[in-house]
Amino acid sequence: MKYIKEDLLNFLVEKIENKEFIKATISNLKGDYPYEKVILKPVIIKNVYYIQSEQFQNKKAYHENLCPCEIKTILEILLDNFKQFLVQTTDEEIHILKNKKGFTGKSKKTSKQEVSLDHNRKKNYILDSETPIPFLIELGVMTPEGKVTKDKFNKFRQINRYLEFIEDTLKELKSKKLIDNKITVVDFGCGKSYLTFALYHYLKNIKNMDLNVIGLDLKTDVIEHCNNIAQKLNFENLEFLEGNIKDFNKLQNVDLIFSLHACNNATDYSILKGLEMNAKAILAVPCCQSEFNKKINKTSNTPLKENLSPITKHGILQEKFSSLATDALRALSLELCGYKTQVMEFIDMEHTPKNILIKSIREDFKDEFLISRRAEYDTYVKFLGIEPLLNSLIKNYYKK
Repeated sequence: MKYIKEDLLNFLVEKIENKEFIKATISNLKGDYPYEKVILKPVIIKNVYYIQSEQFQNKKAYHENLCPCEIKTILEILLDNFKQFLVQTTDEEIHILKNKKGFTGKSKKTSKQEVSLDHNRKKNYILDSETPIPFLIELGVMTPEGKVTKDKFNKFRQINRYLEFIEDTLKELKSKKLIDNKITVVDFGCGKSYLTFALYHYLKNIKNMDLNVIGLDLKTDVIEHCNNIAQKLNFENLEFLEGNIKDFNKLQNVDLIFSLHACNNATDYSILKGLEMNAKAILAVPCCQSEFNKKINKTSNTPLKENLSPITKHGILQEKFSSLATDALRALSLELCGYKTQVMEFIDMEHTPKNILIKSIREDFKDEFLISRRAEYDTYVKFLGIEPLLNSLIKNYYKK
């Protein structure tokens, strides 16, 4: 069947206005539209009917809620820039392709469907948002009835995002036969220990693992408070210690090191301590990376300042660059130490700018890989024109 653009446009608008529109998946970009795929679907938000546009680029999704009054203009733009359209209505499914001659498509009748307008569908979190969880209640994240408090919902999301990383890390450690059902974890800079308690609950009560978990922090009152909660909850083999990362010597071997928002070089000392304790996995979410910025300020005539002067001549840009450069070096250094490393988004940027997670799991690399990484590392450090503290801390652990 052939379609004229105007007829197709009017058909879609009519289905939307009559509340018979279920979903449209728009793909195969051929124009200069800024996104590579678009999904349209109706939603009700505060009793107002919208068409939600979910737009994808580089595996990230961006959402916009459109008033029906502007949908015709948007649809026309999409029809001009994409070549494939899958449209679902309450009683049919239409697959439309665009070519040089226009639009062709196939339509098939379907059984009558309901239009789902539920914008706030329940997300499948690892921790149920409607079931009382003792440690979340003690930490004020959840009410005794099992409802997440409004002011702590972002914290609840962060906890679940963290557990997703833990879940993936456990799978990889087990697949590589680095652990079985027993695990030892150290959380450096645990603070109020939302994530430490979540980790214990997940490993013990969900995964049924034999575990030993230690949280370390500098604040005496925080450590006392966390130990009191652990005792109240009967969390055995969970211990909170007061002390500096550099001085920690309670364990010789660990399976997992975690460091959340350890300030500036505290992340580097966490990495060092993980290497000293032969950690099988190291997870770090760095924060306040100021070392590189200060050292770059003191340099002159370096390849960095010669080639990236549009960045280095602006303080705020150099500061942001320095943070990224620091974490790039940490990831590269961990590879040189024999860890498969990924740099990932921890949680959405809208909740905190400190959202980069460095995930490293021990790997048996071939010499060729390590040699290439060493060359990359040397070139990188020379370009920066500084001597990173991390290099002096962990250079003895480099495989090449």
